[in-house]
Amino acid sequence: MHDVECILLSKEIVQDEIGVEKEITKETPIPIIKHEDIYAKEYYVASQSGYKPTLRLKVSALNYEGQSELKYMGITYTIIRATEPYADEVTLICERKIKNV
Repeated sequence: MHDVECILLSKEIVQDEIGVEKEITKETPIPIIKHEDIYAKEYYVASQSGYKPTLRLKVSALNYEGQSELKYMGITYTIIRATEPYADEVTLICERKIKNV
């Protein structure tokens, strides 16, 4: 079973009342057009560059603003590449993000 939306994550720097800057993560939920499998050729080409793509989602081009991370089904992913096969769609190729220990 797949979710019908993902959450795009973007970083923002905000200042508090005394001027101290801190980084916050802004979460923007967007609908998913289609969940796809990773193509074999795409997987091997990415592996040669050190990436391990595990997720491929199609979303509306109007909703994607160049974010570098997303959350899907409770798991955080790094967006490796974004392609525009059509004018109104963006395909996001992602790899699972592993937190530093």
